[in-house]
Amino acid sequence: MGIIRTIFVYALVFALLLTGATLAIFIWSNFDQRVVIYFTDYFRTFELPLSAALVGALVIGFLFSFILSIPNQFRLRGRVRDHRRKIERLESELAELRKLPLSDVDLSTALPDSPDPGSTDGP
Repeated sequence: MGIIRTIFVYALVFALLLTGATLAIFIWSNFDQRVVIYFTDYFRTFELPLSAALVGALVIGFLFSFILSIPNQFRLRGRVRDHRRKIERLESELAELRKLPLSDVDLSTALPDSPDPGSTDGP
């Protein structure tokens, strides 16, 4: 298991370095192009390099999606907590049922009336 984790860490570091290098090349190649960001009459207009505008939009998108996912994470954590409690309750109930002796159970009243699957009496 340790070698798989090591390979995963190296792959993650490599992916992060590759992403950083790609982002640096993108910023360097698009630094001279300028864009004007205009919201409304009440806000200032901004003149930014194209790369800064695109990276800013990417960061704002990541933050927006992270903020929108927070309520879902809390809901899912609550469900996991409820399921763990239910599993613990069912496991304790199963442990208690395993402690019961089988000689005290009358099988003729415990089982529902059903025909014998090997019998030929029936339709």
